This record gives sequence, structure tokens and C-alpha cells, in this order.
Amino acid sequence: MGMPKNLFLVRHGQSEGNAINKKFKETGDPSLFSENFLSLHESQYCLTELGVEQAKKAGEWLYKEWMLKDQIIKFNFDRMLVSNNTRAMETAAYLGLIKADWMIDYNLRERENGLFNVISPTQRNANYIEQQKFHDTQPFLFRPPQGESVADVAQRIKIILDTLARECDGKNVIIVCHGHVIRTFRIILERMSLSESNEYLATEEDWGRVPNCAIVHYTRENPDFEREPMSKHLDWVRIIRPAGGGDLTDPFLVIKRK
Repeated sequence: MGMPKNLFLVRHGQSEGNAINKKFKETGDPSLFSENFLSLHESQYCLTELGVEQAKKAGEWLYKEWMLKDQIIKFNFDRMLVSNNTRAMETAAYLGLIKADWMIDYNLRERENGLFNVISPTQRNANYIEQQKFHDTQPFLFRPPQGESVADVAQRIKIILDTLARECDGKNVIIVCHGHVIRTFRIILERMSLSESNEYLATEEDWGRVPNCAIVHYTRENPDFEREPMSKHLDWVRIIRPAGGGDLTDPFLVIKRK
């Protein structure tokens, strides 16, 4: 048993929730969080028009830069997984991949934000001051009221990784999911310590952000020496941002696990 040869983690495009929160950060207008909006569970958020365009850009990158070689389709995905949240399933569809055969897996759903999903940020900051302090210092362990911590999410992501190791040794796999879920994959795959995990989750720098439709690409093939035998582990990682939010493509980094 072994991990896939290539693993692509794709974040969904801009959702209704992303758009509202972005406007709130820009304006501070609490009326954006209407009763109708707060009554909708975040798993039901749809893509915005921008989110659809972002998904199409990510699909174009995957097709032109990875699947298409010398104008011939030489690579396809052996396993295609997607979260059961609406915005993720819509993103998977708008990627427009050839011979797509998506498998929906609820273990890939976004981290549950619990009570914080049904109140406005203004109410949250006013009524849950101590919880916010803990979030700021221990983001890996912080659990919103009635919600999940990143540590909780890690338990179901390990189920996904165990299945991939059992069924997808040496294959090409793509997963469409969510920002917190992709961060959790990285924490597990790169064996981050608790302090490293907290630093990663707290940073606002590009290396820790996952913009909409960003692609995190892990591989067992040495990108600098293609004829080198395939590694036993996913030892190289890079981030691609076809829809913006930073440089288009970062160089591969070597994963050094303790």
C-alpha cells in the first residue's frame, strides 16, 4: 500500500458566504447578515458568478498544464473525490474535466462552525470574547460552540488518507473541498507539530492562505529529476493559484518530516 503518485487538492470557488464575509470586512455593515442568510446552513452556500469563473480557470489550468502533453491527453485522474457541500460539488462540475467521475464523500465537508454559523461576527465578537482569545492563540484546538476544531476535522481526513493509501497507490487523485479541510490535509501530510500547526493556521502570509480555487499539488515524483525512482511518500508540494490570490505557481518545496 502507498499514497497516490499525484494528489491535487482544490478549494471551491467563491461562495455566497465568502462574498458576504468579504463585504463585511470591507464595510463593517452588520445588516449583511440577514435572517435569511443566517438561516441557511453554510453547507448550502452556492457559488457566485465570480466563483463559477474561478472554477473554470482552475479547470483550464489542470487541463493545459497537467493533463495535456504535446496536444494529447496523456494524464487523467484515477480517483475524483468531492465534498458533499453544494459549493464544492458546483466547483467540481465547473472544472469541466474530461471523463469526470466524481465520488461524493461527506468526510470532506467543511469544518462545522456551529453556533458561529448562525450569528453575525458582531454578535460573536461581543458575546464570545474568551472563546475568541483561545482561537487566536490555539487555532488547531479551538472548537466553536457546537462546532468542530481542526483537530476534529483531522480525524475524518485521516479516514480519506487511509482509503487513498489502500486503494490508490501510484495513481492520480483530485479532491475538491474547502479551505480548512485543505489546511488539515497539509498538517497531516507534512506532519506539523502543534506549534507549527498553530502558526500555519494563524498566518496571513501567502504560504498559509488557500485562496478560492487554489490547487495544492503533492507528488511522489521528484520534479527536478523525472527519471529518479518514485519516492515512497508525497515528498514534494506546491501551490497553484489559477484564479488569483498570489503568484500563479509556487516552486515545489521538499517536505522534510521529523
